Amino acid sequence: MAKLVTGGSGFIGSFVVRELVRQGEEVVVFCRSRGKRIRDVEDRIKIVQGDISDWAQVMNVVKENRVDSIYHMAAMLSLPSEVNPWASFRVNVVGSVNILEAARLFDVNKVIFASTAGTYGLGIGESVITDTTLQRPTTMYGSGKVYVELLGRFYRKRFGLDFRSVRIPSLIGPGITTRALGQYNSWIIEEAAMGRPYECYGPENEGVPLLYFKDLVIALWKLSQKDADSIKTMNYNITGISRRVSPKEIELSVKKYIPDAVISYNPDPAAVAYFKTLHYERIDDTPARVEWGWEPAYDSVDAIAQDFIKEVKERPQLYGLA
Repeated sequence: MAKLVTGGSGFIGSFVVRELVRQGEEVVVFCRSRGKRIRDVEDRIKIVQGDISDWAQVMNVVKENRVDSIYHMAAMLSLPSEVNPWASFRVNVVGSVNILEAARLFDVNKVIFASTAGTYGLGIGESVITDTTLQRPTTMYGSGKVYVELLGRFYRKRFGLDFRSVRIPSLIGPGITTRALGQYNSWIIEEAAMGRPYECYGPENEGVPLLYFKDLVIALWKLSQKDADSIKTMNYNITGISRRVSPKEIELSVKKYIPDAVISYNPDPAAVAYFKTLHYERIDDTPARVEWGWEPAYDSVDAIAQDFIKEVKERPQLYGLA
């Protein structure tokens, strides 16, 4: 039986694909374009090009490939969703409904969904975000994701579909190209590793919780492997560094390994305005740790920076940096 990865040629999806291949799984990728990120494993997977918002295409890819699990990674990200909320609805909401319906109609065993910490909005009145904190998203991206979380919960109750998700905080890793609110965290390290100066568009001493891309991939795999009876919370917070990490802290860590790194600051007014309204200090991911053994390998700024720099220097072609 095949594992279907939607958005499998994107940043997160491509590494999920590699992990599934490494685990010996039969993998089908459903994506709008083949891209460059999965060229190294193309001979070991099946790629089907299509549109997640097209009901017939989604039904066909699930039906024709004997899919038993779906890793639903396809999404229109935060800033593009703000620019074009109508397209975001088609991709993030309609596309996800299509996936859930295909899973229901063709007896797919489980759906693993990539959600976001953005479902909590700004965390007003909360110092610690938990899995039971009221979700009040303030963006189109967060609104779409929280709807799919709730719809997945309904499909589990009504149809017995094994739905699971993780809420991703600010993701950090090499080769991410889409500008998002916290993307400067990755680019501080990436540009330094490439020997280039970097001007950070985020406030120097404000920050967000972080998750390293390698930890995210392992989290998705671990979550998918746990027996259904253990999945009580269903939609889980996960973090690598649960507290808020500032660009300045990342800069100081980078300079332990690249002393001559040149990093300056020119904060974007939109980023400054955002941090003035951000109230929570930490994300708690206890249920994921208790229910399916979640534990990040990269839980410090130094651990992330050191491995990130090593990856850029040793395998730049894998991340589209060479």
